[in-house]
Formats: sequence, C-alpha cells, structure tokens
Amino acid sequence: MDFLGGNILPRLELNIFLIGIGVFLLAGTCYSLISARKAQDGENPTLIRSLWLFFYSCFIKPHKGDSKGNQQDALESFYKSQAGAYDATRKGLLKGREDMLALAAAQLQLRIKPVDSNAKNIWVDIGGGTGWNIEAMSHFVDVPAFFDSVYLVDFSPSLCEVARRRFARLGWTNVKIVCQDARTFRLEDHEPVLHSGRPRSPETSYFSQERPRHAGANLITMSYSLSMIPDYYSVVDSLISLLAPDGIIGVVDFYVQSRVDISFRNYTGGLIDRHVNFLGRTFWRAWFDIDRVALEPGRRDYLEYRFGTVLNVNTRNYVLGAIPYHIWLGTHKQPLSSSLPHEIVAKVDALVTESPYLYPTNHSDLASRATGKGSREIHSKAFDAAIINLSSNLPLPSFFYQNHHYRIYYDDQLKKHTQFNNDSGHHQCR
Repeated sequence: MDFLGGNILPRLELNIFLIGIGVFLLAGTCYSLISARKAQDGENPTLIRSLWLFFYSCFIKPHKGDSKGNQQDALESFYKSQAGAYDATRKGLLKGREDMLALAAAQLQLRIKPVDSNAKNIWVDIGGGTGWNIEAMSHFVDVPAFFDSVYLVDFSPSLCEVARRRFARLGWTNVKIVCQDARTFRLEDHEPVLHSGRPRSPETSYFSQERPRHAGANLITMSYSLSMIPDYYSVVDSLISLLAPDGIIGVVDFYVQSRVDISFRNYTGGLIDRHVNFLGRTFWRAWFDIDRVALEPGRRDYLEYRFGTVLNVNTRNYVLGAIPYHIWLGTHKQPLSSSLPHEIVAKVDALVTESPYLYPTNHSDLASRATGKGSREIHSKAFDAAIINLSSNLPLPSFFYQNHHYRIYYDDQLKKHTQFNNDSGHHQCR
C-alpha cells in the first residue's frame, strides 16, 4: 500500500541493479588480485583479463605511495597490477607513437653521417616502460644494427621487468634497461668512452646545462611520459646535456591548451588544431588527473622554449572521445655554429626565393645590434623574425631548424593566412 509520502524503499528492480553492480565489483576485485599474482610468473594475460586489469587499476584500485612522497612507489601502485597487460590495453589509447617514431627515424637517417666510423649511434627512451616503442622502431630501422646502444629509462620496476623479458625474447643485446629516476640519468655513467675517445666528467654534467660538443644521444624519445613526470623542469633541462649536437628529440603526449596561451609565439611550428575549447580543456584535465596524468600546458611550453622546434602536429584520438594529443620533434635551441648570428645570415642568404623588396622595419639598426659584424644588406622577413627572437632569448622559428630551406618563411598567424580557417591547403610542407 502506498502512503501519502510515497514509497520510502526503492523499487525491487533498482535493488537488484545495485546488488548486481556490487557483485560485479567484488568479483572483479577478487579476479584482479588473482590475476596480479599470476602475472608475477611472466604469464601473458588474456584480452579480457587485460581489459579488466586496466579498468580496475585506473578507476577502482586506490593509489598508494602518496604518504611517503615517493614517485616510484606511486608509479608501482598504479602499474604493478597491470604491467603484464599494459601493451594490450594501450594500443587504442596512446595514439601517435608509430608516427613519432617514423618521423624521428627519417630525421636520423638524414642527419647521421656515415663517414665518422668512430661515432656511436645512441637512443635514450625516457619513460620507455615496457619497451614497446623500441620494438616498434624496428618497422623503420634495424634497431640492433642501426643503434650501438639503446637505453630504456623508467622508474617503475614492474614495467622494466616486462621490458627485460621482451628484449631477452628478441635477443637484442644492445638494449639496456635502466630502472632509474629520469632526473638523475647521465649517459656518461653508462658510456664511459664517448666519441672523442676520452671519458667525460660526470661531476660537470650533473650541474652544468652546457650542451655536449662531441657526444650524446642521437635520439631521445618521450612517449606519453612527459605528462607523468612531476618535476618536469629538471628532466627537460637534463636533456640539453644528454642530446648530441645534431640530435633529435621526439615527443608524443596528451595536452590541452587555449589559443590565448600561444597566439603570440612564432617558434612553435604552427598552431593548426592546437586550440582546445573550454569544455574539452576542463574535462580532459580533470579526467586524466585521476591517474596522475598532468595535462597543464606548461610542460609542452617549457619543452618548446628549451629546444628548437623541427616539426609539430596537433591532432585528436577520435577512437576514444577525441582526446587531444601532439607529436613534436625538436633539436638544440642554438645551431651547431658558435657564431650564431652569422649562421642565421648565411641561411637567409641562401633563400633565393625570398622577396627582395620587403625590408623589415628598422632593419639596419636591428641587424647591427644582433650581428655586430653582420651585413646591413640583408633584406628578409625570416631575418627580421630571427632578430626579434634572438633579442628575447627565444628559439628561432621552426623554419631555421629544417634540414633544407626551400620555402619562403611566413607568419602563419597573419590574417591573410588564418582567413581560410586552417584549411589543409596552407599546411607548412617540411
């Protein structure tokens, strides 16, 4: 019988539904605990078990390690129960990894000089996890033959153990697994004799951010790891001394950012599709924050400030709700020559397609202050942009970091370029 105030107890159907959810979560939790124990013996979990481990670890399992303030404990709390299922559950989530590797491999093959037989080709994968990236690179280069040494640096012992089993199975002896904080990884600790034939001093490199002149890693990659490093400033700074003079850095990661943050920058390699609307920024930042994945724009901004941008792609993972992610290739902020202004002038001089009648405002004064002995006859929009960036201690526009300079430099933020709403017709061709 219904009382005047209505039924106090919920309907029977709702009770059954709630009981069903409780039973499902309880059974799943027990199943995850059993699966985690089985995974310790190296058994590869089934697809169903992998999906459940991913769901349980990301949305149900409580995170530990915060009370100690230990990043390694926090990582293990998240990854230990799902280490064996990591690769199977990330194919649809971590998009762009193959594209980043393909672009990086193309740059390497062009930049590495075969005439130097004593040089060692070294790749350092920061936050490499299970080693999926390194094995995937075999689609583009012969990893055991192309690289003398490959270092996988990760702070999770569980993921490193999966990587060790992977490369033992493949028989790739040139791959070294380093379970270490990326902030303290130094190449000279593992490569005592570098290109110059003399050991480098570890003491200097630990506290100096000077770029190497004779040695370093030809390739550094960070695949969805920059967003999971709390102290990212020190890690990005350490890459400067780790990267070889003509080396390449490849990064693929999630991001959210507004066009307001970067509308005044000319060194990001283009802004096409970089803007994420307010709802997208708010939702994805809160969603990933649950699993300690930080999407604040400062990580990407600092990386672009410390290095020169070679290539930049902003896109979405439309398979899983249009998650924003970017692919970025970079190199040293300063070119190899110690005479930086004169190198810029030489590059601009080589641009025979530049319009000869476009003189920058106050060109003579700017050129005199920036180059000292530089020529006052330079007349180039690219030169004008370079002078402005140099005077502000900013990276040069990505135009200057290309391997070949076949096209005319232009500012893609001018109204005459943005009036077409970023149609594919005016993408910059590298």
